[in-house]
Amino acid sequence: MAEVVTSDEALAYLGIDNADEMILRNINRTIKTADKFLEGSIGKNYPRDDSRAKEIALIIIDDLYSNRGYMNTSAMTNNVRRLVDDLSMQLRMELLQNASV
Repeated sequence: MAEVVTSDEALAYLGIDNADEMILRNINRTIKTADKFLEGSIGKNYPRDDSRAKEIALIIIDDLYSNRGYMNTSAMTNNVRRLVDDLSMQLRMELLQNASV
């Protein structure tokens, strides 16, 4: 299955010209998280080649990457807090759905 965005697309969106191994690991992790978020909110077979899905993924990647050090809730932006809440809700719903199957 193709990624919704590539690491090169994410790096360009973030304005990162030179990426070392640590940056690439962080970018790839956020790409996977954005993909799972979109699967949870849209559906497992969401259109990964749709420009709207790509843009949503890039926004999520930017938010996760740019705010990765702000786990102190008083410093966390409202967007990050909402994203964390949404991801948590998706995981809970998937666990409940899998438990009832």
